[in-house]
This record gives sequence, C-alpha cells and structure tokens, in this order.
Amino acid sequence: MYALALLVSAGTTAVTTGLPYFHLGAIEVGVPIQWFGMIVAVGVLIGAVPLRRYAEWHGVSDEHIRGLLTWIMISGFLGAHELDVIAYQWDRIGEATNVAPAGWWFLPAGLWPSNWPLVFRFWDGISSYGGFIGGAAGFAIYTWWKRLPVRMFADATVIGLLPAFSIGRIGCTVVSDHIGAAVADDRWYAFIAMNYPRKLNLAGLAEAYPGTSEFIRAWNLGLIELLYLIPVNAVILWLAFRPSKRMPAGFIAVLAGVLYAPVRFLLDFLRPEGTDPRIIGLTFAQWSSFLAIGAALYAASRILKSGEPATPVTRTSREAQARLRELLRDDEESQLKRANDQRAEADRKAAALAKARAERDAEVAEEIAAKAAAKAALAGEGAAKPVEAKPVEAEPAEAKPVAAKPAKPVEAKPDGVKPGAAKPAGSKNRKR
Repeated sequence: MYALALLVSAGTTAVTTGLPYFHLGAIEVGVPIQWFGMIVAVGVLIGAVPLRRYAEWHGVSDEHIRGLLTWIMISGFLGAHELDVIAYQWDRIGEATNVAPAGWWFLPAGLWPSNWPLVFRFWDGISSYGGFIGGAAGFAIYTWWKRLPVRMFADATVIGLLPAFSIGRIGCTVVSDHIGAAVADDRWYAFIAMNYPRKLNLAGLAEAYPGTSEFIRAWNLGLIELLYLIPVNAVILWLAFRPSKRMPAGFIAVLAGVLYAPVRFLLDFLRPEGTDPRIIGLTFAQWSSFLAIGAALYAASRILKSGEPATPVTRTSREAQARLRELLRDDEESQLKRANDQRAEADRKAAALAKARAERDAEVAEEIAAKAAAKAALAGEGAAKPVEAKPVEAEPAEAKPVAAKPAKPVEAKPDGVKPGAAKPAGSKNRKR
C-alpha cells in the first residue's frame, strides 16, 4: 500500500509540476562507462531474442543468426559514432585531449584511451541515424556475401532492432541528453515535460529562455520518442508473429521506417540549434528521415505489388520453439548415447587389452618357470652321477706308398768258389 501511495503521489506531482530532473553520469575507469551505453547494451541483448525467434521460425540456421547479429552490431556502433562526429562534432575532430592516465597505466599518456583521437573514441558521441546507416551497410554486406533472402532477413533485423532501439531511448531519457524546447506551464501536456535546473543552463536553455524561475520546463525528447515507440513495437511485433494474414516478406521492415521517420522528422524541430546544427535549415536526423521516408515508401510499393510472405517452418513461432526444444533434447540424448557408447567401447578395448596383457604375462611367467625347472633338474643330475669319459679314437694315419727298390741280380757262382774271392775284371772296385 505504501508503494502504491508513493506512485500515486509521484504521478500527481508530475501532472501538476512536471517531471523532476535527473541525470545518470558515468563510471570512470580510464574509459568512461556511460549508463547510457550499458542500457543500450542491455537493449541489444533483449532485441536479439525476437530476432532469433523470428529467424528460427523461418528456418534460419544458428550460424546465420550469429553472423547477422555480429555484422549489424559492429557496423552499427561504428556508423553511430563516425557519423555523429561528421554531423555533430566536426569542429572537434582535431581536438587534442590531455587526460592523466590511471596509476596502473604503464604506457605513454598519449595512448590512454581518453587521449585517443575523437574518431577512435567510440564512446564519445553516437547518432541513432548513424547507427541505422552503419547497421544497414553491415546487413547489406552480410546478406550479399552469404546470398541470403534480403526481404525476410530485413524483417528479422528490424524485429530485433526496434526493441533494442526503444530500450536505448530509455537510456536517453535517464541521462537527459536530448533536451528540447521549453513548454509553457499552462499547456495540458506540460506534465510530461521535465524541470531542468536553470543554473545548469543545459543546452543553452537559460540563455534561450531568460527568467528568474529556478527551473525551466522543457521537453525530454528521449522520453517523448520512447512513449511513441512503445505502441509502434506492439504493432510491429504483432504483425510479425501472427500466424495468419501474414504480410509479404520485407513489409515489416519498411513499415517500421514509415512509422518512425516522420515522427523523428517532426521532433527534431524542437531541438536547440546549439546541440543539433542545421544543414540548409534541417538537422542531420531530419535529412536522414527525409531519405528514409522516400526509400521506405518506394520499397513498400514494390513489396505490396510483387512480394509474398516468407514461408515459416511451423504455423506459429511457439510451435517452432517447441520443435527446436525437442530437437535439442533429442540431440542431447543422442550425443549422450553416443558418448556412453564410445565410453563403453573404450572400456571394452581396455579390458581386452588388459586380458591380453595378463595372458601374455602368464605365458612368459610359465616359460620362465619351465626353464628354471629344467636348469635345476640338469644341475641335480650333474651332482649325483660322474661324467663318463669317452675314449678318444685315434684316427688312422694315412699310409704313404713306399717306392720299391729294384732287386739286384744275383750272379751264379761256380762251385768251389767262395763269395767275394774273385771279382770279375773291369770291376770298379778294383785296386791299383
């Protein structure tokens, strides 16, 4: 009850006196972390949910979803800063900064992020239309590279971009950086204007509206745009996800442009010239809105003439999500079964290897035991029985043939003559 009474009191105060001024600053860690940037990051994360859901409903793979998101986010943030520098901070491009680095910084002071050139200080100023243009460039490059259906992917992109951008406008509201013209206190709509302190002279309000009052009631254009975008989000998401009477592919994207650009064109007339310089009488956002309206109307006429609705994989997005969950569950079960089978096969191979190793070890042990037993048996027999000497047989000498000498002839001797008594004449043994 106390919370309800507090809300009622705050609402009554706002209706009678306007909204109180508040501003969320930055957390300084060398690079200033803006609350606005953190809210934008949350918006990107939330916007990715309907984008993914719509894309999955139309059979887009997770690879293309992640690729599209990456290209759009990077090119979008780059375009948001660089075009903001060109359109709103051109006079600061050559500006040199000299911010003392933190104590833990060991590099030269010129390399401290706050001392980088403005074109590289991506956190120092962003433009919504710069983000749109940069994101569109990234979208065009990715769809051309992957040969994807442009119209269906354009719808998916806008379905994620619109909620993300709307949440970003919450960031603009809480940092109060989109200040508009003053609002008279007697206007019926003055209750949604914000009371800016005069002494702060934000956006030159004190100079543009001199007076003695403590506060100047003026538009918070971020809040006004947020209030307008809430019903636009509802219409776009309803048309995108309804299962029947579906619009031709690409129509959701051009419808978002047709609904947003004219209102942004009109709201920029409330911006002070000091914050949004004019180019031939119009702001950068107004010229961008003018071009966006023309391009959206031309694309809408062509889509309505020849376009056809994109074909989803199921009747409703909810059915697609249920099928995806079932497929993921089946895939997890199959992966678990595959892992269990692989583990069981590995265990079986390990058991077979261990068995083979044990059998081999047993065979080796038996062989070693047999050899030891045989050696022991041989050693026992040698100690009990002397070794019988075997006779060594002499090998017969090889008989050499002896040459027979010729026998001398025996001379017959006459009877009565003694051997050696007389020698025949002419004997070589004769004495002289």
